[in-house]
Amino acid sequence: MSPLYILIILTAISPILAYISRRFRVERLMDVYSVAGLMIVFYFAIVQMLDTAFQERVLTFTAMPRETASVIFIDKLSSYVIFVFVLVGLASALFSIGYIKERKAEYYPLLLTMITGMVGVASSGDFVTFFIFWEVMSLSAYALVAFRYKSWEAVEASLKYLIISSAGTAAILFALSLMYGIAGTLNMSALSTVFSLRDMAGEVWSYIILALLLAGLGVNAAMVPFHSWLPDAHPAAPSPISAMLSGVVIKTGIYAMFRVLAAIFPSAIYNWGVALALYAAVTMTVGNLMAMLQEDIKRLLAFSSIAHIGYIVFGISLATANGLAGSLLHVLNHATMKGLLFLSAGAFIHAVGTRNLDELSGIGRKMPISGITFAIGAFSLAGIPGLSAFVSEFQIITASLEAGMLPFTIVMILNVLIGVAYYLRVVQIIFLKPLTPVSEKAHEASPLMLIPVVALAGLGIFLGIYPSPFLEMTKAIASSLLVR
Repeated sequence: MSPLYILIILTAISPILAYISRRFRVERLMDVYSVAGLMIVFYFAIVQMLDTAFQERVLTFTAMPRETASVIFIDKLSSYVIFVFVLVGLASALFSIGYIKERKAEYYPLLLTMITGMVGVASSGDFVTFFIFWEVMSLSAYALVAFRYKSWEAVEASLKYLIISSAGTAAILFALSLMYGIAGTLNMSALSTVFSLRDMAGEVWSYIILALLLAGLGVNAAMVPFHSWLPDAHPAAPSPISAMLSGVVIKTGIYAMFRVLAAIFPSAIYNWGVALALYAAVTMTVGNLMAMLQEDIKRLLAFSSIAHIGYIVFGISLATANGLAGSLLHVLNHATMKGLLFLSAGAFIHAVGTRNLDELSGIGRKMPISGITFAIGAFSLAGIPGLSAFVSEFQIITASLEAGMLPFTIVMILNVLIGVAYYLRVVQIIFLKPLTPVSEKAHEASPLMLIPVVALAGLGIFLGIYPSPFLEMTKAIASSLLVR
């Protein structure tokens, strides 16, 4: 059974159960329903990934006529990113049981809606279906950022996210209207056939469409200069939602870039590699430099996400099997490790009520499990060997050398070193610096909050020690994208 269909059913039923939960004061009903439902979805996401990733199976569900019908299309790439989306969604939902204390009847339906939107985006075989699910994801994300609406910070961050994201969505919609005007269809497979023709590379409209799509998707992915919504949205949102936003919501834009750039506008015809590499280099540099200046732990993690999006886009810019494989593996590694960092930081914030790094000084000694899991996530994203993100970062760097992109390779290596500096600083603060009156009051998080962070930390160690299955999978996905 398709994870998307299960999620649609779960989301449709959730308001009814939310009403029952509130009406009869069954406080744990939505906790159990959401986590149990996502566990089922996660099982089917694994089955779907195994069905498609190592086999030549493609699952397509469409109506007639195909050119104008809504298409649900699951291939290697779709099943892989759906697995990542549901994995982080499940971890966030489980963490939410101990973290979210108020208005659960509103929170969980919105969370399920957001996950449904993301999985729908990854399952779409045409841009009309894609756009509908994109809006479902975006609208629920705006509401979740403003979940604590009594705080002006949350309302302001959500409004800023709404305005900037709407501008990006408008750019995407304008690009789609131009594509339809040229090709007469928004079916992705048909568009790939039309725009892969060499004659189309001589048309100025093709480059206008490509620029509009990259700008619109760049807003969602928080690429510089469209990134300003993200450092505000992450601190304002509840920590499980910060984990979702940084871990997977911004990856929907990256997923769409894989689809658009590899299949519809291939680099061999449109020569976008160097331009995209410049875009990526600026993004990773701004993200890392800004992260070094932060005293708010969630803002620091937000800027770090911008930097890692730069790494992923740099891998895409190489347009080689090894480059795309490195980016795809980093999608998984960054999603899980940044989710781990936000959830571990959320445990700190839940315990003491502050995001200020100076006030969190020494908290790792009072909350050893949360502190150790945070350190694992930090060391992983810093590129320490033996942890997951090192493998994907190394893969991107070696692929860039193979592609002859030495100047950009140097820029990425320097950025990784900057990342090492600020992550080591944060780990030093939470473990080695003296306790403050605030951190002195901390106590370890509840078991329900610790389960997902320990599991994600374990996954980061496992993928660092034994990355071969996922690396082979991402290479197979990359090869299938380049064949199109």
